[in-house]
Amino acid sequence: MKKLSYLLAIVLVCGLLGLAQTGGNAKHFAKDGLSFDYPASWQITDQSTSQMQLIKLLRGDGYAEIRVRLPREPLKSPQKEAEARKLFQDKYVEQFVDSLQQVGLKPTRAEATVEIAGGPASGIRIRAILDREPGGLDSYYRVLSERFVHLSQIGSEADMNRSLDAWDMLRNSIKVEAPPQPNESPAPKKP
Repeated sequence: MKKLSYLLAIVLVCGLLGLAQTGGNAKHFAKDGLSFDYPASWQITDQSTSQMQLIKLLRGDGYAEIRVRLPREPLKSPQKEAEARKLFQDKYVEQFVDSLQQVGLKPTRAEATVEIAGGPASGIRIRAILDREPGGLDSYYRVLSERFVHLSQIGSEADMNRSLDAWDMLRNSIKVEAPPQPNESPAPKKP
């Protein structure tokens, strides 16, 4: 009985710590087939266009940013997936690296993986010394429901570590509905 009480106390403390890290409650974003949870203390902006969903999340103090990008065009072939990777992952990472190099920084790259929506996502980590502190970009992608899902976080190492609860909440809760299928009309009958 004593062990059970001890175990319940540990579970309760862990649960309370989890609530404290997310600010006590979460908000839910849902629009155009994309949905995810995020901490209520984070600010969210929807900068979506007719070609792409772009959602930016900023921690309350503004020192860490998470971006969610999804092209609206469904990926119907491996070729389309490869094209999306070049445009939305590779180009994005190259632009970030170029911006660091333009100000005299020497970024490093490391291949990385993470789980998005319960499955493996490929990615890359870019690091440099930013204002005497290590930081950079973590950028990952995965195809869900025929859509290219791109998640990234930008900030100092310390800020990204402080934002780990939000990053985990978002990437574990993200859902993408399959694009609507066009209604096929029956062919008109010939008289």
